[in-house]
Amino acid sequence: MHGMKRGFLRFYLLKLIGKAPEGISGYALMKQIEAETGFWRPSPGSIYPLLAALEEAGLVEHRLEADKKVYSLTDKGRDGLARAQAAKDEALEGVRRSIRVLGELFGKEMETELSAHLDRIHRRVPPAMRGTMHELWRTIGEIPVRDLSAEELKEIDGILARTIKELRRYGKRD
Repeated sequence: MHGMKRGFLRFYLLKLIGKAPEGISGYALMKQIEAETGFWRPSPGSIYPLLAALEEAGLVEHRLEADKKVYSLTDKGRDGLARAQAAKDEALEGVRRSIRVLGELFGKEMETELSAHLDRIHRRVPPAMRGTMHELWRTIGEIPVRDLSAEELKEIDGILARTIKELRRYGKRD
């Protein structure tokens, strides 16, 4: 799964299936994920067992169409997706509240600056990249830096520096 967490893929599948009211096949899901991320195409060994688990959990159902399974959300799946969206919205509201508190502590200018900065970031990151960006931040946050040697920290820093250098090529176009 190229480092992608199973929970992330589970949510991603539910979201994509929910966006396809006529239903969608496992193969089409793999192609859609690749099209949206631009680099990641989950393997059949990742997609199909997860679809079976989602079906077993009552979140999706399938119908046969030309010898392929076409998946759609159940009411339980739509409810789960709505709850996940609500949790995301609640988390964003928590960030907004924190910014307001910082504004009260350090001045309204800080609140205004932080809010504007977050809005700029959100607008500049294309929707197809937001999941990947979130996964990158989560992965970096999960690194137990206290337990790493100086050499390992230097290696991670090098990976990030090379990635930044590579991405800057796309920002320097005329």
